[in-house]
Amino acid sequence: MADVNDELQRAWNHSGLRHTVRSNRGFTLGSQAKSAYLALRQNGLRSILTVSGIVIGVMAITTLIAILTGVKKQINEQVDGLGANLVMVVPSKLDDNGQPNFAAMAGISTLTPADVVALGRVPGVTRISPVYIISGTISRSKSQQASAFVVATNRAGVQMNPTPLATGRYFSSNEKRVCILGYKPAEDLFGNTPAVGKFVTIAGFKWKVVGVLANPQGHGGISGGMMPLSTLAYLPDREATRLVKGCEVNRIVLQTDYKHPADGLISTLNSTLMKTHHGNDDFGVITQHKALAMVDKLVNMVQSLLVLIAAISLFVAGIGIMNIMLVTVTERTREIGIRKTVGARRSDIFVQFLSEAVMLSLTGALIGLILSAGVCALIARYSPLVPLLSPQLSLFAMFTCCSVGVVFGVTPAIRASRLDPIEALRHE
Repeated sequence: MADVNDELQRAWNHSGLRHTVRSNRGFTLGSQAKSAYLALRQNGLRSILTVSGIVIGVMAITTLIAILTGVKKQINEQVDGLGANLVMVVPSKLDDNGQPNFAAMAGISTLTPADVVALGRVPGVTRISPVYIISGTISRSKSQQASAFVVATNRAGVQMNPTPLATGRYFSSNEKRVCILGYKPAEDLFGNTPAVGKFVTIAGFKWKVVGVLANPQGHGGISGGMMPLSTLAYLPDREATRLVKGCEVNRIVLQTDYKHPADGLISTLNSTLMKTHHGNDDFGVITQHKALAMVDKLVNMVQSLLVLIAAISLFVAGIGIMNIMLVTVTERTREIGIRKTVGARRSDIFVQFLSEAVMLSLTGALIGLILSAGVCALIARYSPLVPLLSPQLSLFAMFTCCSVGVVFGVTPAIRASRLDPIEALRHE
C-alpha cells in the first residue's frame, strides 16, 4: 500500500498528470493541448524520432508536389507555345486522311459568324476568332512590295499565334486602320529599321503598323501549315470587313483547354457545327490530334503520380503515428491506471492520447513545410526546375497531417481509455 501511495504522490506531482486532473474539473481545448505537450516533452527523444518521420514525409511529398506542379506549368506553357491545342475549322469536308480539299476551300465559304458564336459556347474552348482572308499584297510604296498572307481577325486571333510580338502591341477589335505584320513582310518592307508607327497599303487602304511578330523559328504554321506564321499580317476584323467588300469567314481558329479530353472535345465541336449547318457536313475540323492526346496522357500521368505519392506518404506517416502511440500506451499503462485512480475519466484519457497524436502530426507538418520551402528555393536557384509551393498546398499538408493524426490516433486513444485501472496499476 505504501508503494502505491508513493506512486500516486509522484504521479500527482507529475506536471502532466496534475494538469490532466485539473482539466477534469473544466475541460478546455487549451488545457488538453497543454497536457499533451507536457506528456510529449517528458518523452522527448521518442517524440523527436516520431516527428522526424513525419517531417521527412511531409518535406518529401510537398517538395515533389511543388516540383511536379512547376513541371506541369512548364508543360502548359510549352503546349501554348507550340500551338498543339489550336484547332482550325475550314469550309470544306476533309478527305479520308484528314486533309482539307483546297479546291473546295477556294470557293464560297460555308462558315458564318453564327458558327463562331456557337463554337465559343462549347466547354473547353478558351479562345476563338473568325479569320477573313484579304486578297492583295502589302506595299510601302510602288517600288516596295511584299508577299504576305493577309487576314482579318480579332485580338484573340493574333494572340493565339504561337509567335510572340517582337515590338509594338496588339490591337483591339474596335481600332481602325491598324495592322500587325509578320516577321517576313516587316523585314522585306522595312529591313532593319523600325516598322511600328509606319504606314503600309493593304487592299487599297492605308494601315498603321502597331506591332511586328518575332521570327517563328522553325514553326511551320498553325494547324499543319494552313496559316504560315512567318508571312502573316493581321487586320482588325470589324474595320476590315467594313472597308473590304465581300469578306467571308474563311477559317475559324480556336484554342482549347487541354484539360478536356481531346476526343470528346473534337466530337462536341463537330456536333455543334452540324447543328448550325442544319445537318450539312460541309466543314472540316483540323486539329493536331496526336499532340493533344499526348498532352492529355502526360497530364493524367502527372496527376496519377501525385495521387499515388500522396497516398503512400499518408499511409506510411499514419502507420508510424499509430505504432508509436500504441507503444506509448503500453509504456504508460501504469500511469493511465494512476490517472484513473485520481479521477481521470475515459474521455479525458481518450482526448489526451488523441491530442498527442494530432500535436505530433501538426508539429511534423509545420517543420516539414519550412524545410520544404528551403529545399524548393535551392532547387529553383541551382537547377532548371521551378517548384511551386502554393499556400493551398501548405494548408492541404497541414489539414492532411491533422486528419492522419486523428484517424491513426483513435485506435491507441480508445485502447488507453478502456484500460482497467486495477489491471493498469498492476502493470510492470
